[in-house]
Amino acid sequence: MVVIGSKLPTTNLKISKILPELIQGFIYHHLPASQHVGYKHEKTGKIFKKTNFDYRLKGADLRVRFTAFEPKFEELIAMAVLKNGLNLGEIHLTGSTVSLQRHRVDGADLATVLLKGNVVCALKGLLGHKVYLEPQDSRHLEMMKKNALERFETLCGREYEGEFELNLKWQNLESPLYFYYGNNKMPVRAWPAVWEVRASSEMINLMLDTGVGSGCMSFGVGFLEVAKDD
Repeated sequence: MVVIGSKLPTTNLKISKILPELIQGFIYHHLPASQHVGYKHEKTGKIFKKTNFDYRLKGADLRVRFTAFEPKFEELIAMAVLKNGLNLGEIHLTGSTVSLQRHRVDGADLATVLLKGNVVCALKGLLGHKVYLEPQDSRHLEMMKKNALERFETLCGREYEGEFELNLKWQNLESPLYFYYGNNKMPVRAWPAVWEVRASSEMINLMLDTGVGSGCMSFGVGFLEVAKDD
């Protein structure tokens, strides 16, 4: 995992609203064109990417985390920042730093881990608008698991045949996160949550490398990391 630290020249609210698009643009600019296009699931036609990112903005301080199914993509992004800094369109950030952190699980074919993050799962409502599901909604869990399986089939080129259990352990009930992207008038909503996952290390690492749910590589969501069992 590549961790980029930098500082915005201003705390302008307009800039903060378009940060996901600017970060996405920076990443795709330094990756092969095929990674922008993505990979299509044979049966559903859904598009999945081999990369993902999230970001945190605190005042003018920006942190971007980038992960990839193929380590060479992480190397490309790290080298781009080291050479020229983190430039988001016409916005030139200062004091950019880069570090590499381990984020994958090791060892046995079958593992049980706690993963935390903000996973977006949505249904189309009766009026045509998307209805964003909370993690505690059983449909969220079903959609999240299906998304992970389809993602595995698409990026690994075969069906997943091992054990795969996914259970919700915790959800933030009071503070959903809101994300605007492009010209969308309605915000994307996601709730921080923790899931217990029992699956092969290959499946778990795929989820850590590429994210899960909708909006991966678009909104800065779907990004998962191993959580400590407190």
